Amino acid sequence: MGISHITLLSVPVTDQEVAKDFYEKLGFEVINDHEMTPEEMPPEPGLRWLQLAAPGGGCSIVLVTWDVGGMKPGMQQFSVAADDVATLHAELAGKGLESNGPLMEAPWGSFFSINDPDGNHLLIVKEPKGS
Repeated sequence: MGISHITLLSVPVTDQEVAKDFYEKLGFEVINDHEMTPEEMPPEPGLRWLQLAAPGGGCSIVLVTWDVGGMKPGMQQFSVAADDVATLHAELAGKGLESNGPLMEAPWGSFFSINDPDGNHLLIVKEPKGS
């Protein structure tokens, strides 16, 4: 018994459609998109549950416009993996998504960072073999 893995991260955003467009350009896919009912949490009318995941599955993200532990848009930071970060770095620039700097090399892998439209920070990493 015990924790096996992280299933979901809340990413606070101001505009779910703008954020959805950004994350889809990164390669995320919508896996759940619906207006929440009063029986769901939080029980405020008109809130939208917009959940996305990387094509390989694993931990998903939900783009939230409601208060989650006092987090405001731009406060979330997380890391995602990519097989070819150099190609992705160039492809994103071609889509108008500029990274926070050049592709970097470290003993633990290649990486670059990018911010979503609200300033949430993503580290995009190619992990070394065996990770």
